[in-house]
Formats: sequence, C-alpha cells, structure tokens
Amino acid sequence: MRYPLRLEGFEGQTVEVQPSGLFVGPGLLVNGQPAGPGPRRGQLALRRNDGREVIATWKPQLLGLDVPRLQVDGKLVNVVTPLAWYVWLWCGLPILLLFVGGALGAVSGFVAFAINTKIFRSALPTLAKFGLSGLVSLLGAAAYLVTATLIYRFLAQPV
Repeated sequence: MRYPLRLEGFEGQTVEVQPSGLFVGPGLLVNGQPAGPGPRRGQLALRRNDGREVIATWKPQLLGLDVPRLQVDGKLVNVVTPLAWYVWLWCGLPILLLFVGGALGAVSGFVAFAINTKIFRSALPTLAKFGLSGLVSLLGAAAYLVTATLIYRFLAQPV
C-alpha cells in the first residue's frame, strides 16, 4: 500500500510513501522512481518544480512501529493520520503473549501486532477493521498454542 503526499513545490508530480516492510525501511517515490540519496546518510534529495533541490528525512513515530513522518526542507509532513490510543491498545493485545509464552509468544504476538496495524491502515470499514484484527489476534494465540504444543511433545519424547 502506498500513501500519496501533497508537497509544496511538487505540484503535478506524484509523490508517494512506500511504508516499511519486514526487512526494508520506508521508501519515497517521486513519479514512480525512488528518491535519490541526499548528501548525508539517511537523507533523500528531491527536486522541486522550480529546479531547487531539497532534503527530506524520515522521522519515526511510535518507536518505529508506525508509518514515519517526513521532514521536507525543514517542514514536518504527516504521511498518515496517527492512530488513536485505543486502536494501539487493541492492536497491541497479542503482545500479551510475551508474558505467557516467552520468546515464542513474543514472536507470535509481534507478528499479530504488525498485521493488526496494517489492517487499521487499510480502507475497510471501522467495524470490519476491529473484527478482522480481533480474528488475527486469536489466530496469533492459536499459532502460539499449536507451536508450543508441538515443541513440548517433541522435547518430551523419551530418548
């Protein structure tokens, strides 16, 4: 999913943000092409309609778990509206598996949390978002239980 941006000085150009993936950071696309590297590490160079080059940098939100903000030429731009506190609470429920299941529970809970945040960034109706993310949370707990049971049975076999 890409998020379109309207930036001052880039009228007529298509500027989009590609959110970070599992192994890749966020990307900025100008007219479908990745933005060029800036003069320093972590900076992007963008060319405005008037030919002037501006620097853009990413500003992480919520410990890097949400879509980052973009600072362009000193001005901070929200890519998406921040999620409400109760949505973060709802999405974060699977992380409670950490306290029950240790490392395995943490992995299962974090994967469910990441999927839940993607669901709430989708275009689904609000009720469907809560229902689908609740189902993902339950599936995350079920995946933990099945995996933990299989590991226990494998390790508990007499040698």
